[in-house]
Amino acid sequence: AAEVVAAAAGSEGITWPVIDGHVLPDDQYKMYETKRFNDTPILVGYNSDEGLSFGVPPTPDAYRQATRQRYGPYADRLLAAYPTDPDKISKTARDLTRDAAFGWATWSWARLQARHGKGKAYLYYFDQHPDYPADSPNAGRGSAHGSEIPYVFQHLPASATEPDRVISEAMAVYWTNFAKKGDPNGPGVPAWPSYDDRDPRSMYFSRTAYVGPVPSLESMKVLDEYFTWRRTADGAKFGTSGQR
Repeated sequence: AAEVVAAAAGSEGITWPVIDGHVLPDDQYKMYETKRFNDTPILVGYNSDEGLSFGVPPTPDAYRQATRQRYGPYADRLLAAYPTDPDKISKTARDLTRDAAFGWATWSWARLQARHGKGKAYLYYFDQHPDYPADSPNAGRGSAHGSEIPYVFQHLPASATEPDRVISEAMAVYWTNFAKKGDPNGPGVPAWPSYDDRDPRSMYFSRTAYVGPVPSLESMKVLDEYFTWRRTADGAKFGTSGQR
């Protein structure tokens, strides 16, 4: 193990999955389409401001330049779907980082499971965070990567609010139910529908637990077109030219 870590030192993306022909025989998306996957119920989701933890370009101009470099022929459509303010990086710009790294993949996983599997998929969106004043440097911030974990395991700080405790209790019940029987539903919590592309819904955790539409769905559809293209021969060539 130490030799593997030493060999990877300084490498970029060392934590990305590797298609090794054994543990991962092929691209996961393709494996779902060909029904070569472990068909179990899934409970998957992401947080409202994942981009806070992974960084975005420092200025609007840098954001637009980076988007054009990474997304090539889809850049202009994605800049329209995920615009930023003229003088600062807004949350709508961070949402592109969120969805490109987490939102699209999670939504696609739920879609593929619902389409090709017998086990049901349950999708969630975590958006519990303080309401920062407009003049605060944290104004406009959502829920960063990993911020849902203390809620699921009921390890809230002493400063937790009543909505924090309500959400934590609901999440603990849902996760426990799912671990027991592959279905988060049960007494004492709002009904959580399984994912269905005909009526795409997600469980929201924001001040309370409630069902709502999949966030940024129209914007993610543009990302879906981009990733569909990346799985073509032309898209793969774009990926080998230094883009990811």
